Amino acid sequence: MTKNAVFNTDSFLLEDPNELISTDKWQKTVNLLAKLFDAPASFLVQYTQKGFQVTIASEQESNPYPAGIIIEPEVNIFCRRIVETRQQLYVSNALLDSCWDSNPEVHNDGFRSYLGVPVFWPSGEPFGTFCVMDYKETDYQTAYLELIRHLRDILESDLSLIGAYAEMQKLAITDPLSGVNNRRGFNILAEQRIKLAQRTKSQLGLLYLDVDNFKAINDEHGHGVGDDVITLIGMVLTQSVRQSDVIGRIGGDEFVALVMYDEEEEIASVKHRIAAAFCSHHQLERLPAFTVSVGITAANPSASISELLDIADKDMLQRKRKVMD
Repeated sequence: MTKNAVFNTDSFLLEDPNELISTDKWQKTVNLLAKLFDAPASFLVQYTQKGFQVTIASEQESNPYPAGIIIEPEVNIFCRRIVETRQQLYVSNALLDSCWDSNPEVHNDGFRSYLGVPVFWPSGEPFGTFCVMDYKETDYQTAYLELIRHLRDILESDLSLIGAYAEMQKLAITDPLSGVNNRRGFNILAEQRIKLAQRTKSQLGLLYLDVDNFKAINDEHGHGVGDDVITLIGMVLTQSVRQSDVIGRIGGDEFVALVMYDEEEEIASVKHRIAAAFCSHHQLERLPAFTVSVGITAANPSASISELLDIADKDMLQRKRKVMD
């Protein structure tokens, strides 16, 4: 299911910029760090599984690392130690510690001193490091250590604001009962998926699902049980489609998913996975027996999402009437 978060912690900000982040403000903070420490280089470095990327580099001729460069994740650099330990790191002279013998920052670029602190996303995951480096040995006193932590807090406050905005956006487009997108959220994300399919010339399928005689479940077992059924459907759909597919609850017991595929067989396999998942959960969940109708139709990428949903709504209405008859 497409993520609702405003930011993606698995991608580099420089490759996936966020309009809520003021990189100009971050640049001033990084420049200030270098100035206050009278250091030749300071950085804000982001970590992902791809490695370590310099997001912001202090603007000095003495700084050998420009913004944008990426260091492989297995390389023995100072920032890697901070991400692994989630702790502040101060190395006054790296030449005195053999653990840095393979550090290219020391033996290729000539750095001797490093002071860095961890930076975290609002979720608690490591964002990366905020650090200052020097070509000579240093002896930073306690006030300097407090200073870098204070400047780090400024950067983290920006990330916290983004996190709060992300949570508000998620609440606005997520159905709280099923955990998938509500109709508004589905429309927003599905429009993006349609545009992507148009660019990549990919095929789209619109999956639609509803519970047969859902009203009878509520009437006979109570709305609490009906809510449990809706929650189960959301979970089954989330587990049955790819993360890149877009799921939505567009009505009381009506769900849709816009899936991208290459071969016709993929569509049939999606439907099979959903049916198998419901069979499996019926054996585990203490819910009354119920059946669902699942159908998939080809979605024309040139059509709007509202047109596609109209087709799905009409199809579901016809199937419900057949069940009732």
